[in-house]
Amino acid sequence: MSGRKIDGTIVQHCRDEFGRIIVADDGVIRSLYFEDVLQSCIRLDQPAHLIHEYNQAMMSSLIFRDEPRSVLLVGLGGCSLANFLLTAFPSCAVDIVEIRQKVIDLARDHFLLRAENANLRIFHAPGQDFIRQNKEGCAVYDLIFVDAFDEGGPAAPLLENDFLLACRERLDEGGVFVINLWRRPKDNFPALYAAIREAFGNNAMKLAVSELCWNTIVFGFAGPAPLADLNALRPTARTLWQKYGINFPKYLKHLYWQNFG
Repeated sequence: MSGRKIDGTIVQHCRDEFGRIIVADDGVIRSLYFEDVLQSCIRLDQPAHLIHEYNQAMMSSLIFRDEPRSVLLVGLGGCSLANFLLTAFPSCAVDIVEIRQKVIDLARDHFLLRAENANLRIFHAPGQDFIRQNKEGCAVYDLIFVDAFDEGGPAAPLLENDFLLACRERLDEGGVFVINLWRRPKDNFPALYAAIREAFGNNAMKLAVSELCWNTIVFGFAGPAPLADLNALRPTARTLWQKYGINFPKYLKHLYWQNFG
């Protein structure tokens, strides 16, 4: 995600209380921008294909929970994660919470989201309000993905301690919390990572996507982090690579080097 020139032809240009939204495509790739910041994109011929490496890195959570039955996405964006999950796990219950109604509308109109899917529920609400609700029978999840940005970076309310603690409470046994962050100097990533580690009882790991990319993924675990089991997870990573075409063995190596190397 970065500020950049709009690629392709603008097919939708609108504004809501949070700012300007642009949809553009070049005939192959359709992209969503908030102001001039690229949020996400899909291939029109393969909407379930994860184009961006940070999205692929977020899916490294499948190494730890390879057959999710229930998933929550906080932040819909251009539907890259949603389209992947709905295709890869057709029987999985997928809940999506999105603060911007126009983003939900654009997802249905321009980003090939299969809204008629019986396993999909979309909630128009702030992510922090949705996750903190204490109604009886609130869903718990195998995986919770947080990928919610504005033009300035990660959405600040989704970095607060009570939100992180509430996410931990909404994970099923063995569940994994996954958040996409930036590590620019002004983002103070070390402090954010320390706060996530504290909220998850030090059961957390980080995965910097690449030296050329701001994105760093943080994983928080409902139970003990599988620190001693990373090498034992190599066969799972190889199987997932063959199944989904994402180089999970590479990400598993990076997790080891970046956390324990």
